Amino acid sequence: MLDGTLDSETGEYLGDPCGYPRSMTDGTYWPERDNLRRRSRQSINSLCSRIGVTDKRSQQELVSAFLQCMGLARLPKMQAQIEMVFLHHKNDFKIFLSEIEKEIINTPEKDE
Repeated sequence: MLDGTLDSETGEYLGDPCGYPRSMTDGTYWPERDNLRRRSRQSINSLCSRIGVTDKRSQQELVSAFLQCMGLARLPKMQAQIEMVFLHHKNDFKIFLSEIEKEIINTPEKDE
């Protein structure tokens, strides 16, 4: 169940493991994995772009840092981390990014 093989609420078989719990009843199960991959990447890209982070590697580092701050075990694959944030923690990730944006705005630039 914890790896996404079974529905986390009903116990039904969903397919190959994805690395995080999912269910057909709460919207975390997507039968079309390609659609989920694309939508989750687009969503994270859009959220990060709002604070000026457009580099893919920097966005991935933000996702990893967010999950670490949440106390969640790191998933081995970056795509699974992105999907987990998209499906389970999107609102918390928005708050995390807004706090980072505040820090960027409030950090004085050093004159050299």
